[in-house]
Amino acid sequence: MLKTWAGRGRLAVYVAAIVLGIVQSAILTDEYSVAGGVALLLGGTHAGSIALALWRPVEAAGLSLVAVTLTALAMVSLGRDGWPWMIPPPTLTQLLVLIVLTLVAGWRLAAITLGIQVAAGVVLAVVGVAWNDFVPSIGEVANFASLALMLGALATVARRLAESRSALREEHERRSVVEEKARIARELHDVIAHNMSLITVQARSAPHRVDDVSPAAEAEFAEIADLAASALRQMRGVLDVLRTEEGQSGRVPVPGIDGLAELFESARGTGQRVEVRGDLPELSDVAPEVGTAAYRIVQEALSNARRHAPAEPVSVDLAIGERDLEIRVANTLDGAAPATAAESTGGGHGLIGMRERAGAVGGSLTAGASDGDEFVVEARLPTQTAVQTSGKRGRKTP
Repeated sequence: MLKTWAGRGRLAVYVAAIVLGIVQSAILTDEYSVAGGVALLLGGTHAGSIALALWRPVEAAGLSLVAVTLTALAMVSLGRDGWPWMIPPPTLTQLLVLIVLTLVAGWRLAAITLGIQVAAGVVLAVVGVAWNDFVPSIGEVANFASLALMLGALATVARRLAESRSALREEHERRSVVEEKARIARELHDVIAHNMSLITVQARSAPHRVDDVSPAAEAEFAEIADLAASALRQMRGVLDVLRTEEGQSGRVPVPGIDGLAELFESARGTGQRVEVRGDLPELSDVAPEVGTAAYRIVQEALSNARRHAPAEPVSVDLAIGERDLEIRVANTLDGAAPATAAESTGGGHGLIGMRERAGAVGGSLTAGASDGDEFVVEARLPTQTAVQTSGKRGRKTP
């Protein structure tokens, strides 16, 4: 639609340039006794600078200044009212040139062009004093400058509005792409992750559930489990790519449970008050993917608190048992509405992203306002994933 309007605008400029070129040439010849060839050259050049301004603004500005000045000099000896510029054809042509310059190149080039033209008008008023009164000539220059400034201001406003609409449209398109990528990532996770995990578990446990499995079949089952686990890891990498917005490389080290201490210090560095209760888990306490999920969940919970209650303290409780890692992040609402899945879209992609991360490793997550005045995120994650647990159980001792 915008391309259509832009094409129509250019077509209108071309038509106006042709019409003004013909009219200006005819009036210079008929009413101001300018030679036909000279009138055609001046009118065509001046009007042609309107169309040229669409593609080469600087050259068009210079060409229009030369044309309008020569047109004024061609009429200097006539002693007509309105000299040098308030004669309709050249005035209208030059105003249109300034408007197009403003819309295409911005107000600075148009302002410079107008400034040079006003200076040239003062010189013309001095040069033509033998045929035209100086004061009325200066008055016409001032009148033209006032009219040009008013139209230039309107053109500047129109340009700013168009830029704002374009920026909003681009932002909407960018957000639409990001949301579509996130939707695809969620669907991929829902459709594939669960089944791939089941395949891995069943393949690893098959030799212990099925009687008389030959060593070759057991090796085949182990290979199937390894391939399924590898495919699952690769799929998570694809999800990370889908969730990486433009301008981000996605090639940063994957954070783990050992990065929590640095995360807390980073949050405190922003002025956020973070109180940690419980011992930080060691890198060997949890599976790598569980550590990554825990890091991202805590990171998003802290970001949520920072967005919705920046002045309130945040408490982080960590408890690790033999099988589960429990995380609880709470902050006072401070009168702010609790974050929702729709509005919390930063870092770990909001509550949806946190639940996905917890579910991907076999855990669970709840988030919402408590009975008091707190917003609480609670996650329970297995210290080892189902794949690793079954793998450990499935290994036979020699």
